[in-house]
Amino acid sequence: MRKVQVVGTVTRVVSTTALAGVSVLHVMWASGSPWPAKSKKQLGEAVIGSDGPMPGVTPTLVVAGGTAAAALLASGALGEGPARRLALRGMGAVMAMRAVIGGGLALAAMGLPAPGRTFRDLDNRLYRPFAALLGVSLWLAAHAETPEHG
Repeated sequence: MRKVQVVGTVTRVVSTTALAGVSVLHVMWASGSPWPAKSKKQLGEAVIGSDGPMPGVTPTLVVAGGTAAAALLASGALGEGPARRLALRGMGAVMAMRAVIGGGLALAAMGLPAPGRTFRDLDNRLYRPFAALLGVSLWLAAHAETPEHG
């Protein structure tokens, strides 16, 4: 197997798994589970930066559906070709931007208050590195599919 094929396979698996995992988390939250937190208050502090109410079922399921569709796209289940490559590069760029700017701006864009310490700590230790890894993975998955690479 050529090196580019190996990179393409690994990045496809990493991207698909990460996006599917995010989708499953949102389905769990929409169902009322605070996992992996112990309470809804702790979940709010970790996810939206405050102990205020979490987004409702509908917006949470919209995120779950969007990330599930992105996982299908990353897996190749929705087809291959230039549109997929463009979408993967776009998603990769958005995730890379999220990693660089941090979650505080994302929360502000959603009209949420400035995040507390729990969110800021998790953002620096987990969310930003996760976004960076996913962004690079999506970008590499798109690159590995280009006609000159396979």
